[in-house]
Amino acid sequence: MSSTKHLFSIGTTVLLFGLVQEQYYGLAHLAVGSMVIYVLIRCMKGAYMPQTVFLVAMLHLSFSHIRRQLHERSSRRVELDYTGAQMVFVIKVTSLAFCIHDGRRCLSRSAFSALFPYQRKNAIAQVPDLLEYLGYIFFFPGFAVGPAFEMATYRQMVSLDTKHVRRQLAVRAYRRLAESIFWMIVYVVYSDTFTFANLAMRQFYARRSFISAALYLCITGVVVRAAYYTAWKMSEGACILTGLGFDGYDEHGNPRWMDIANIHVRDVELGSSIKQLIDNWNIGTNTWLRNHVYLRIISPSATGARVSSTKANILTFLVSAWWHGFYPGYYLTFVLGALAASSARTLRRNLHPLVAHSSNSKPSRANAFRTIIKAVYDVCGWLMSKYTLDFVVAPFMILSLHPALLMWKLNYCAVPLGILVIFILFNLLGAGRYLRRVAGLPQPQQLGSPFGDKKGIPQRLTGAPRNSSDMDKDKYIYQRDA
Repeated sequence: MSSTKHLFSIGTTVLLFGLVQEQYYGLAHLAVGSMVIYVLIRCMKGAYMPQTVFLVAMLHLSFSHIRRQLHERSSRRVELDYTGAQMVFVIKVTSLAFCIHDGRRCLSRSAFSALFPYQRKNAIAQVPDLLEYLGYIFFFPGFAVGPAFEMATYRQMVSLDTKHVRRQLAVRAYRRLAESIFWMIVYVVYSDTFTFANLAMRQFYARRSFISAALYLCITGVVVRAAYYTAWKMSEGACILTGLGFDGYDEHGNPRWMDIANIHVRDVELGSSIKQLIDNWNIGTNTWLRNHVYLRIISPSATGARVSSTKANILTFLVSAWWHGFYPGYYLTFVLGALAASSARTLRRNLHPLVAHSSNSKPSRANAFRTIIKAVYDVCGWLMSKYTLDFVVAPFMILSLHPALLMWKLNYCAVPLGILVIFILFNLLGAGRYLRRVAGLPQPQQLGSPFGDKKGIPQRLTGAPRNSSDMDKDKYIYQRDA
Protein backbone atom coordinates (compact mmCIF):
# COMPACT_ATOMS: atom_id res chain seq x y z
CA MET A 1 0.00 0.00 0.00
CA SER A 2 2.79 2.44 0.90
CA SER A 3 4.54 1.78 -2.43
CA THR A 4 1.30 2.60 -4.24
CA LYS A 5 1.06 5.91 -2.37
CA HIS A 6 4.66 6.78 -3.27
CA LEU A 7 4.04 6.00 -6.93
CA PHE A 8 0.84 8.03 -6.89
CA SER A 9 2.72 11.05 -5.49
CA ILE A 10 5.39 10.81 -8.16
CA GLY A 11 2.95 10.17 -11.00
CA THR A 12 0.63 13.02 -9.99
CA THR A 13 3.49 15.51 -9.92
CA VAL A 14 4.85 14.38 -13.28
CA LEU A 15 1.37 14.63 -14.82
CA LEU A 16 0.27 17.98 -13.36
CA PHE A 17 3.57 19.84 -13.08
CA GLY A 18 5.04 18.43 -16.25
CA LEU A 19 2.27 17.74 -18.74
CA VAL A 20 -0.38 20.21 -17.55
CA GLN A 21 1.81 23.16 -16.51
CA GLU A 22 4.44 22.23 -19.13
CA GLN A 23 7.30 22.77 -16.69
CA TYR A 24 9.44 20.12 -18.40
CA TYR A 25 12.71 21.99 -17.87
CA GLY A 26 11.98 22.56 -14.20
CA LEU A 27 10.85 18.98 -13.67
CA ALA A 28 14.11 17.76 -15.22
CA HIS A 29 16.08 20.07 -12.93
CA LEU A 30 14.31 18.78 -9.84
CA ALA A 31 14.58 15.15 -10.93
CA VAL A 32 18.34 15.38 -11.55
CA GLY A 33 18.84 17.44 -8.40
CA SER A 34 16.94 14.92 -6.29
CA MET A 35 19.07 12.05 -7.61
CA VAL A 36 22.32 13.92 -6.94
CA ILE A 37 21.18 14.66 -3.37
CA TYR A 38 20.15 11.03 -2.85
CA VAL A 39 23.59 9.82 -3.91
CA LEU A 40 25.23 12.26 -1.48
CA ILE A 41 23.00 11.11 1.37
CA ARG A 42 23.70 7.45 0.56
CA CYS A 43 27.45 7.71 0.12
CA MET A 44 28.60 10.37 2.57
CA LYS A 45 28.95 9.92 6.32
CA GLY A 46 29.53 12.20 9.27
CA ALA A 47 28.72 15.87 9.86
CA TYR A 48 29.86 16.88 6.38
CA MET A 49 27.01 14.98 4.72
CA PRO A 50 24.14 17.41 5.62
CA GLN A 51 26.45 20.40 5.14
CA THR A 52 27.38 19.21 1.65
CA VAL A 53 23.74 18.53 0.78
CA PHE A 54 22.83 22.01 2.01
CA LEU A 55 25.54 23.67 -0.07
CA VAL A 56 24.79 21.70 -3.25
CA ALA A 57 21.02 22.30 -2.98
CA MET A 58 21.46 26.02 -2.33
CA LEU A 59 23.94 26.46 -5.20
CA HIS A 60 21.53 24.69 -7.54
CA LEU A 61 18.72 26.95 -6.34
CA SER A 62 20.96 29.99 -6.84
CA PHE A 63 21.57 28.96 -10.45
CA SER A 64 17.82 28.73 -11.02
CA HIS A 65 17.18 32.10 -9.35
CA ILE A 66 19.83 33.84 -11.45
CA ARG A 67 18.61 32.18 -14.65
CA ARG A 68 15.04 33.29 -13.92
CA GLN A 69 16.07 36.85 -13.10
CA LEU A 70 18.10 37.17 -16.32
CA HIS A 71 15.17 35.85 -18.32
CA GLU A 72 12.71 38.21 -16.66
CA ARG A 73 15.08 41.13 -17.22
CA SER A 74 15.32 40.39 -20.93
CA SER A 75 11.57 39.73 -21.37
CA ARG A 76 10.57 42.53 -18.92
CA ARG A 77 7.86 40.43 -17.33
CA VAL A 78 7.58 38.14 -14.32
CA GLU A 79 6.72 34.56 -15.21
CA LEU A 80 5.74 31.50 -13.23
CA ASP A 81 8.47 28.87 -13.33
CA TYR A 82 9.85 26.04 -11.23
CA THR A 83 11.91 28.07 -8.72
CA GLY A 84 9.03 28.16 -6.21
CA ALA A 85 8.85 24.36 -6.24
CA GLN A 86 12.65 24.20 -6.00
CA MET A 87 12.60 26.38 -2.88
CA VAL A 88 10.29 23.85 -1.23
CA PHE A 89 12.55 21.09 -2.60
CA VAL A 90 15.58 22.66 -0.86
CA ILE A 91 13.75 22.74 2.48
CA LYS A 92 12.82 19.06 2.13
CA VAL A 93 16.19 17.64 1.06
CA THR A 94 18.22 19.65 3.56
CA SER A 95 15.81 18.75 6.37
CA LEU A 96 16.02 15.09 5.38
CA ALA A 97 19.83 15.17 5.34
CA PHE A 98 19.98 16.65 8.83
CA CYS A 99 17.35 14.20 10.15
CA ILE A 100 19.35 11.24 8.82
CA HIS A 101 22.49 12.66 10.39
CA ASP A 102 20.60 12.99 13.69
CA GLY A 103 19.44 9.39 13.37
CA ARG A 104 23.03 8.22 13.01
CA ARG A 105 24.05 10.31 16.01
CA CYS A 106 21.32 8.66 18.08
CA LEU A 107 23.44 5.51 18.17
CA SER A 108 25.57 7.33 20.71
CA ARG A 109 23.86 8.13 24.00
CA SER A 110 25.87 11.31 24.56
CA ALA A 111 25.17 12.56 21.03
CA PHE A 112 21.48 11.72 21.42
CA SER A 113 21.22 13.79 24.62
CA ALA A 114 22.79 16.76 22.81
CA LEU A 115 19.96 16.87 20.26
CA PHE A 116 17.09 19.31 20.63
CA PRO A 117 13.62 17.79 21.19
CA TYR A 118 12.51 18.58 17.63
CA GLN A 119 15.63 16.88 16.26
CA ARG A 120 15.11 13.75 18.37
CA LYS A 121 11.47 13.58 17.32
CA ASN A 122 12.26 13.69 13.59
CA ALA A 123 15.54 11.73 13.54
CA ILE A 124 15.69 8.92 10.97
CA ALA A 125 17.87 5.88 11.65
CA GLN A 126 18.09 4.58 8.06
CA VAL A 127 18.27 6.25 4.69
CA PRO A 128 14.87 5.79 2.98
CA ASP A 129 14.75 3.68 -0.14
CA LEU A 130 14.64 5.48 -3.48
CA LEU A 131 10.89 5.08 -4.01
CA GLU A 132 9.99 6.46 -0.59
CA TYR A 133 12.48 9.31 -1.05
CA LEU A 134 11.01 10.33 -4.40
CA GLY A 135 7.46 9.98 -3.04
CA TYR A 136 8.37 12.40 -0.24
CA ILE A 137 10.13 14.90 -2.54
CA PHE A 138 7.44 14.82 -5.24
CA PHE A 139 4.40 14.73 -2.94
CA PHE A 140 2.19 16.90 -5.13
CA PRO A 141 -0.16 18.70 -2.66
CA GLY A 142 2.89 20.41 -1.13
CA PHE A 143 5.21 20.25 -4.12
CA ALA A 144 4.74 23.66 -5.73
CA VAL A 145 4.18 26.05 -2.80
CA GLY A 146 4.44 23.94 0.35
CA PRO A 147 3.80 23.32 3.12
CA ALA A 148 7.15 21.62 3.58
CA PHE A 149 7.31 18.95 6.27
CA GLU A 150 9.67 16.32 7.65
CA MET A 151 10.09 12.78 6.36
CA ALA A 152 8.75 11.50 9.70
CA THR A 153 5.49 13.37 9.06
CA TYR A 154 5.26 11.95 5.53
CA ARG A 155 5.85 8.41 6.83
CA GLN A 156 3.12 8.89 9.41
CA MET A 157 0.71 10.02 6.71
CA VAL A 158 1.52 7.01 4.55
CA SER A 159 1.23 4.48 7.37
CA LEU A 160 -1.89 5.70 9.21
CA ASP A 161 -5.31 4.36 8.28
CA THR A 162 -7.66 7.30 7.74
CA LYS A 163 -10.80 5.41 6.70
CA HIS A 164 -12.57 6.24 9.99
CA VAL A 165 -11.84 9.98 9.74
CA ARG A 166 -12.42 10.54 6.04
CA ARG A 167 -15.49 12.67 6.69
CA GLN A 168 -13.59 14.90 9.11
CA LEU A 169 -10.71 15.13 6.65
CA ALA A 170 -13.10 16.15 3.88
CA VAL A 171 -14.78 18.81 6.05
CA ARG A 172 -11.43 20.29 7.08
CA ALA A 173 -10.07 20.16 3.52
CA TYR A 174 -13.07 21.78 1.87
CA ARG A 175 -13.11 24.49 4.51
CA ARG A 176 -9.59 25.40 3.35
CA LEU A 177 -10.78 25.25 -0.25
CA ALA A 178 -13.57 27.72 0.56
CA GLU A 179 -11.05 30.07 2.17
CA SER A 180 -8.84 29.73 -0.90
CA ILE A 181 -11.70 30.54 -3.28
CA PHE A 182 -12.63 33.60 -1.21
CA TRP A 183 -9.11 35.01 -1.40
CA MET A 184 -8.91 34.10 -5.08
CA ILE A 185 -12.00 36.23 -5.74
CA VAL A 186 -10.46 39.10 -3.75
CA TYR A 187 -7.29 38.93 -5.81
CA VAL A 188 -9.00 38.60 -9.19
CA VAL A 189 -11.41 41.47 -8.54
CA TYR A 190 -9.00 43.97 -7.02
CA SER A 191 -5.47 43.07 -8.24
CA ASP A 192 -5.65 45.41 -11.25
CA THR A 193 -6.77 48.34 -9.09
CA PHE A 194 -4.39 47.91 -6.17
CA THR A 195 -0.78 47.27 -7.17
CA PHE A 196 2.59 48.13 -5.66
CA ALA A 197 3.70 49.34 -9.10
CA ASN A 198 1.35 52.34 -8.74
CA LEU A 199 3.04 53.27 -5.48
CA ALA A 200 6.37 53.61 -7.29
CA MET A 201 5.08 56.26 -9.74
CA ARG A 202 5.28 59.97 -9.00
CA GLN A 203 2.01 60.83 -10.77
CA PHE A 204 0.13 58.54 -8.39
CA TYR A 205 0.76 60.98 -5.53
CA ALA A 206 -0.26 64.13 -7.46
CA ARG A 207 -3.66 64.45 -5.78
CA ARG A 208 -3.23 62.15 -2.80
CA SER A 209 -2.50 63.03 0.80
CA PHE A 210 -0.20 60.95 2.97
CA ILE A 211 -3.21 59.35 4.68
CA SER A 212 -4.81 58.47 1.34
CA ALA A 213 -1.57 56.92 0.07
CA ALA A 214 -1.14 55.00 3.33
CA LEU A 215 -4.67 53.60 3.05
CA TYR A 216 -4.02 52.56 -0.55
CA LEU A 217 -0.76 50.88 0.54
CA CYS A 218 -2.51 48.85 3.25
CA ILE A 219 -5.33 47.74 0.94
CA THR A 220 -2.75 46.79 -1.69
CA GLY A 221 -0.95 44.68 0.89
CA VAL A 222 -4.12 42.70 1.62
CA VAL A 223 -4.88 42.20 -2.09
CA VAL A 224 -1.34 41.04 -2.90
CA ARG A 225 -1.28 38.69 0.09
CA ALA A 226 -4.57 37.25 -1.17
CA ALA A 227 -2.61 35.49 -3.93
CA TYR A 228 -0.44 33.79 -1.31
CA TYR A 229 -3.47 32.93 0.80
CA THR A 230 -5.11 31.37 -2.26
CA ALA A 231 -2.17 29.11 -3.05
CA TRP A 232 -1.28 28.17 0.52
CA LYS A 233 -4.85 27.44 1.66
CA MET A 234 -5.57 25.36 -1.43
CA SER A 235 -2.35 23.42 -0.91
CA GLU A 236 -3.13 22.97 2.78
CA GLY A 237 -6.58 21.59 1.95
CA ALA A 238 -5.12 19.13 -0.56
CA CYS A 239 -2.59 17.93 2.03
CA ILE A 240 -5.33 17.45 4.63
CA LEU A 241 -7.44 15.47 2.15
CA THR A 242 -4.58 12.99 1.72
CA GLY A 243 -4.42 12.47 5.48
CA LEU A 244 -1.50 14.77 6.24
CA GLY A 245 -2.14 16.36 9.61
CA PHE A 246 -4.00 13.36 11.07
CA ASP A 247 -2.02 12.30 14.14
CA GLY A 248 -3.85 9.16 15.23
CA TYR A 249 -6.12 8.93 18.25
CA ASP A 250 -5.84 10.05 21.86
CA GLU A 251 -6.52 7.89 24.92
CA HIS A 252 -10.26 8.52 24.55
CA GLY A 253 -10.38 7.45 20.91
CA ASN A 254 -10.74 10.97 19.54
CA PRO A 255 -8.72 11.89 16.45
CA ARG A 256 -5.70 14.13 16.96
CA TRP A 257 -4.75 16.78 14.42
CA MET A 258 -1.50 18.54 13.63
CA ASP A 259 -1.34 22.07 12.26
CA ILE A 260 0.21 21.86 8.79
CA ALA A 261 -0.73 25.40 7.79
CA ASN A 262 1.83 27.62 6.09
CA ILE A 263 -0.15 30.72 7.01
CA HIS A 264 -2.54 31.83 9.74
CA VAL A 265 -4.50 34.53 7.96
CA ARG A 266 -6.31 35.94 10.99
CA ASP A 267 -3.08 36.44 12.93
CA VAL A 268 -1.40 38.09 9.95
CA GLU A 269 -4.25 40.49 9.18
CA LEU A 270 -5.35 41.24 12.75
CA GLY A 271 -2.08 40.89 14.64
CA SER A 272 -1.22 43.83 16.87
CA SER A 273 2.57 43.41 16.68
CA ILE A 274 5.20 42.90 13.99
CA LYS A 275 6.37 39.72 15.68
CA GLN A 276 2.88 38.21 15.57
CA LEU A 277 2.58 39.02 11.87
CA ILE A 278 5.94 37.50 10.99
CA ASP A 279 5.56 34.40 13.16
CA ASN A 280 2.34 33.47 11.35
CA TRP A 281 3.62 34.08 7.81
CA ASN A 282 5.36 31.32 5.80
CA ILE A 283 5.47 29.10 8.87
CA GLY A 284 7.16 26.18 7.11
CA THR A 285 10.15 28.32 6.14
CA ASN A 286 10.41 29.75 9.67
CA THR A 287 10.40 26.21 11.06
CA TRP A 288 13.16 25.15 8.66
CA LEU A 289 15.29 28.21 9.46
CA ARG A 290 14.87 27.65 13.17
CA ASN A 291 15.50 23.91 13.39
CA HIS A 292 17.86 23.25 10.50
CA VAL A 293 19.80 26.50 10.27
CA TYR A 294 19.89 28.45 13.54
CA LEU A 295 19.97 25.51 15.96
CA ARG A 296 22.52 23.70 13.77
CA ILE A 297 24.80 26.73 13.81
CA ILE A 298 24.52 27.39 17.52
CA SER A 299 24.91 23.73 18.56
CA PRO A 300 28.53 22.92 19.58
CA SER A 301 28.16 19.35 18.31
CA ALA A 302 27.32 20.59 14.83
CA THR A 303 30.32 22.89 14.39
CA GLY A 304 32.90 21.62 16.85
CA ALA A 305 32.90 24.98 18.64
CA ARG A 306 30.24 27.13 20.18
CA VAL A 307 28.99 29.97 17.97
CA SER A 308 27.57 33.09 19.57
CA SER A 309 23.85 33.70 19.23
CA THR A 310 24.50 37.01 17.46
CA LYS A 311 26.58 35.34 14.75
CA ALA A 312 24.02 32.57 14.45
CA ASN A 313 21.23 35.12 13.97
CA ILE A 314 23.19 36.96 11.31
CA LEU A 315 23.99 33.74 9.44
CA THR A 316 20.34 32.66 9.64
CA PHE A 317 19.27 36.00 8.20
CA LEU A 318 21.76 35.60 5.33
CA VAL A 319 20.55 32.07 4.57
CA SER A 320 16.94 33.31 4.47
CA ALA A 321 17.90 36.07 2.03
CA TRP A 322 19.97 33.66 -0.10
CA TRP A 323 17.11 31.16 -0.24
CA HIS A 324 14.66 33.78 -1.54
CA GLY A 325 16.83 34.96 -4.42
CA PHE A 326 18.90 37.90 -5.56
CA TYR A 327 16.49 40.70 -6.42
CA PRO A 328 17.56 43.89 -4.58
CA GLY A 329 14.01 44.36 -3.29
CA TYR A 330 14.28 41.16 -1.26
CA TYR A 331 17.25 42.50 0.68
CA LEU A 332 15.65 45.88 1.29
CA THR A 333 12.68 44.05 2.79
CA PHE A 334 14.78 41.76 4.98
CA VAL A 335 17.03 44.51 6.33
CA LEU A 336 14.23 47.00 7.03
CA GLY A 337 12.03 44.21 8.38
CA ALA A 338 14.66 43.18 10.93
CA LEU A 339 15.11 46.80 12.06
CA ALA A 340 11.35 47.37 12.20
CA ALA A 341 10.80 44.25 14.32
CA SER A 342 13.55 45.33 16.72
CA SER A 343 12.03 48.82 17.01
CA ALA A 344 8.55 47.37 17.54
CA ARG A 345 9.87 45.26 20.38
CA THR A 346 11.51 48.32 21.92
CA LEU A 347 8.21 50.18 21.80
CA ARG A 348 6.29 47.30 23.32
CA ARG A 349 8.85 46.78 26.07
CA ASN A 350 8.62 50.43 27.09
CA LEU A 351 4.96 51.26 26.46
CA HIS A 352 3.05 48.07 27.22
CA PRO A 353 3.75 48.12 31.00
CA LEU A 354 2.25 51.62 31.12
CA VAL A 355 -1.15 50.45 29.89
CA ALA A 356 -1.26 46.88 31.21
CA HIS A 357 -3.07 46.15 34.46
CA SER A 358 -3.61 43.09 36.58
CA SER A 359 -6.68 41.00 35.82
CA ASN A 360 -7.06 40.42 39.57
CA SER A 361 -7.37 44.12 40.42
CA LYS A 362 -10.70 45.34 41.78
CA PRO A 363 -12.98 47.33 39.44
CA SER A 364 -12.47 51.07 39.79
CA ARG A 365 -12.67 54.24 37.75
CA ALA A 366 -8.89 54.21 37.28
CA ASN A 367 -8.92 50.62 36.02
CA ALA A 368 -11.80 51.38 33.66
CA PHE A 369 -9.83 54.32 32.25
CA ARG A 370 -6.76 52.11 31.87
CA THR A 371 -8.86 49.52 30.02
CA ILE A 372 -9.88 52.19 27.53
CA ILE A 373 -6.25 53.28 27.14
CA LYS A 374 -5.25 49.64 26.60
CA ALA A 375 -7.87 49.28 23.86
CA VAL A 376 -6.56 52.45 22.17
CA TYR A 377 -3.01 51.08 22.51
CA ASP A 378 -4.04 47.79 20.83
CA VAL A 379 -5.78 49.58 17.95
CA CYS A 380 -2.79 51.88 17.41
CA GLY A 381 -0.48 48.86 17.53
CA TRP A 382 -2.55 47.12 14.88
CA LEU A 383 -2.58 50.18 12.60
CA MET A 384 1.15 50.77 12.97
CA SER A 385 1.95 47.08 12.45
CA LYS A 386 -0.17 46.88 9.31
CA TYR A 387 1.33 50.00 7.77
CA THR A 388 4.85 48.92 8.69
CA LEU A 389 4.33 45.44 7.26
CA ASP A 390 3.03 46.73 3.92
CA PHE A 391 5.71 49.42 3.72
CA VAL A 392 8.43 46.84 4.41
CA VAL A 393 7.20 44.21 1.93
CA ALA A 394 6.66 46.69 -0.93
CA PRO A 395 10.25 46.27 -2.25
CA PHE A 396 9.78 42.48 -2.08
CA MET A 397 6.97 42.83 -4.62
CA ILE A 398 8.49 45.66 -6.67
CA LEU A 399 11.80 43.73 -6.92
CA SER A 400 13.94 46.43 -8.57
CA LEU A 401 16.11 48.76 -6.49
CA HIS A 402 15.31 52.21 -7.93
CA PRO A 403 11.48 51.87 -7.99
CA ALA A 404 11.52 50.43 -4.47
CA LEU A 405 13.61 53.30 -3.11
CA LEU A 406 11.41 55.78 -4.99
CA MET A 407 8.31 54.27 -3.37
CA TRP A 408 9.90 54.75 0.06
CA LYS A 409 10.84 58.33 -0.81
CA LEU A 410 7.38 59.20 -2.10
CA ASN A 411 5.95 57.93 1.20
CA TYR A 412 8.34 60.21 3.13
CA CYS A 413 10.45 57.24 4.31
CA ALA A 414 7.91 56.98 7.11
CA VAL A 415 9.03 53.62 8.50
CA PRO A 416 12.83 54.23 8.36
CA LEU A 417 12.32 57.64 10.00
CA GLY A 418 10.08 56.07 12.63
CA ILE A 419 12.78 53.50 13.38
CA LEU A 420 15.33 56.29 13.72
CA VAL A 421 13.08 58.28 16.07
CA ILE A 422 12.46 55.22 18.26
CA PHE A 423 16.19 54.51 18.42
CA ILE A 424 17.00 58.10 19.41
CA LEU A 425 14.22 58.37 21.99
CA PHE A 426 14.57 55.01 23.71
CA ASN A 427 18.14 53.89 23.06
CA LEU A 428 20.00 57.20 23.22
CA LEU A 429 17.83 59.54 25.32
CA GLY A 430 16.38 56.93 27.67
CA ALA A 431 12.72 57.86 27.17
CA GLY A 432 11.67 54.43 28.46
CA ARG A 433 13.34 54.96 31.82
CA TYR A 434 11.72 58.40 32.11
CA LEU A 435 8.25 57.02 31.34
CA ARG A 436 8.67 54.20 33.85
CA ARG A 437 9.83 56.65 36.51
CA VAL A 438 6.84 58.93 35.90
CA ALA A 439 4.47 55.93 36.03
CA GLY A 440 6.14 54.57 39.17
CA LEU A 441 7.18 51.30 37.50
CA PRO A 442 10.45 49.39 38.17
CA GLN A 443 13.22 49.71 35.63
CA PRO A 444 13.93 46.67 33.42
CA GLN A 445 16.97 44.60 34.33
CA GLN A 446 17.92 43.63 30.79
CA LEU A 447 16.92 45.06 27.44
CA GLY A 448 17.98 42.06 25.33
CA SER A 449 19.68 41.71 21.98
CA PRO A 450 18.48 43.24 18.72
CA PHE A 451 18.75 39.77 17.16
CA GLY A 452 16.83 37.73 19.76
CA ASP A 453 15.78 37.39 23.35
CA LYS A 454 18.16 37.14 26.29
CA LYS A 455 18.70 33.43 25.69
CA GLY A 456 19.79 34.09 22.12
CA ILE A 457 16.87 32.37 20.43
CA PRO A 458 15.92 34.24 17.22
CA GLN A 459 12.41 35.58 17.56
CA ARG A 460 11.89 37.34 14.24
CA LEU A 461 13.98 35.60 11.63
CA THR A 462 13.26 32.06 12.68
CA GLY A 463 10.18 32.17 14.90
CA ALA A 464 11.90 30.19 17.66
CA PRO A 465 10.35 29.52 21.06
CA ARG A 466 11.02 32.07 23.79
CA ASN A 467 12.64 29.78 26.33
CA SER A 468 13.85 26.27 26.97
CA SER A 469 10.59 25.18 28.57
CA ASP A 470 8.78 25.95 25.33
CA MET A 471 11.35 23.91 23.44
CA ASP A 472 10.80 20.98 25.75
CA LYS A 473 7.14 21.05 24.80
CA ASP A 474 7.98 20.89 21.08
CA LYS A 475 5.91 23.98 20.23
CA TYR A 476 6.66 24.12 16.58
CA ILE A 477 4.65 24.29 13.37
CA TYR A 478 2.42 21.39 14.41
CA GLN A 479 1.52 22.83 17.82
CA ARG A 480 -1.94 24.21 17.08
CA ASP A 481 -5.26 22.69 16.07
CA ALA A 482 -5.99 23.59 12.47
